[in-house]
Amino acid sequence: MDTLPELLTSTTAPWWAVPAAMAIGLLLGALAVRIGTRRPRSVDIASWQPELREIYVRYLGAADAVHNSFVEVDQAVLADSDLEKALASEDPILRTLAEGIVDLDGMVNELRILAPTAVLDPAGALFDFLTAQVADGTDDIDGFRAAYRTGKAKLVDAVRVTFGS
Repeated sequence: MDTLPELLTSTTAPWWAVPAAMAIGLLLGALAVRIGTRRPRSVDIASWQPELREIYVRYLGAADAVHNSFVEVDQAVLADSDLEKALASEDPILRTLAEGIVDLDGMVNELRILAPTAVLDPAGALFDFLTAQVADGTDDIDGFRAAYRTGKAKLVDAVRVTFGS
């Protein structure tokens, strides 16, 4: 049997040399393409869904509206009304408060479908906090504001982590 250098320098090659060289060339070509092709980084769901980003912004706006209305509303009037009465109320602040709660409820449902758990948990906690405060009222507005800011900060931090910023 001839050695490889002898086969390569001879004027005639064995019949199997051409198919073997083609097979080796195909394998090396496939390997080069596979190595040269970069796999795309996994894309986070939130970065390619602008509607999710829009929901986050609307949610924060509605939460701020509920917060501001709650701070302005007369707590005695709030204690005497339920959601249905508040929605039909002549008092614009009370009506804005009730509409904000209804809007937040719809947005939380959207988030339950679209948002990752890391964002849904603080959003749900903020919604639960706001609805509990609206239902029960409070004598400590400063405590309410501080707790609201803390809940909102947790939500904003979770959204930022989701978007990688």
